[in-house]
Amino acid sequence: DHHHRNEANEMANQILATANAMDPKSSPMSIATISSGFEKGDFLVREEKGQRVYFDFFEEAFNYIAYKGYIRMPREDEREWMDTMNAVHASVKGGMKYNTGKLLMVLFRPIEMEKE
Repeated sequence: DHHHRNEANEMANQILATANAMDPKSSPMSIATISSGFEKGDFLVREEKGQRVYFDFFEEAFNYIAYKGYIRMPREDEREWMDTMNAVHASVKGGMKYNTGKLLMVLFRPIEMEKE
């Protein structure tokens, strides 16, 4: 039992180390979002370079973005991003030109920086 607990602790430490290494604030990353509430398709994926892709089903949207290497943010980070984006959208004078929809999920992908 004692051995088991040590193993679990070690694993927890590894997970923490990985999470800390992945802290989005410490390394550049790109984000992608999944939103709902559009006429063209029920779900919209927005990713880099202004790419927008519509899907009829949430799973399709999620799989599409997952295949591109994006992973869902930890809940706290995701909430922070959502608050930020909602505030940004709200700050646009006269409202946003496009329907921003309802933000459902924020995903991220670390950006590999070119080594000097």
